[in-house]
Amino acid sequence: MKKLTIIIIMLILFTAVIFAQEDVQMSAAQQKLYQLGFDIPKAALESVDFTAPDITGDEVSLSSLKGKLVMLNLWATWCPPCQKEMPSMQRLSEKMKGKNFTILAVGTPSPPRETKDKILSYIKRNKYTFPVLVDESQQVYGIYGSGSIPTTWLIGPDGIILARLVGAREWDSDEIIEIFNSIIE
Repeated sequence: MKKLTIIIIMLILFTAVIFAQEDVQMSAAQQKLYQLGFDIPKAALESVDFTAPDITGDEVSLSSLKGKLVMLNLWATWCPPCQKEMPSMQRLSEKMKGKNFTILAVGTPSPPRETKDKILSYIKRNKYTFPVLVDESQQVYGIYGSGSIPTTWLIGPDGIILARLVGAREWDSDEIIEIFNSIIE
């Protein structure tokens, strides 16, 4: 337990340094995201590849999505802010359909609070159609977890991390869609 606490503290400190906002060179899209409360990396930060199964069992790797803007969202069925933002993620997915954009919503089973069955049931019951991964190995959370959910990472078409947001938001606003379209173009 003590080792886990130390690792979490180190991760938080490391993340604070990576996302310090002093003298950061930002693209126009990153400037807009920053104004909306997103953290922007201090320097170019390459995304770390992973592979995890989606809810149908098909393996999905982050590297296979190069060329697309990826919205990587860590969430849980029991998390009220996650539950609140997911309908807007569905609407965003529908509005961005056919564009070089994808959502990867990652649920991490940690029984008994969260299980693969709970994740599958929640997605089916709410009729969400965007890609959902089940990270049973906790690999994705180990790489991209911030200690809080929801946490969302925006990974550019070139595989570079553009921004991170800890907390929920309405994802289908005209402003977000405009920013996402500017990144894709």
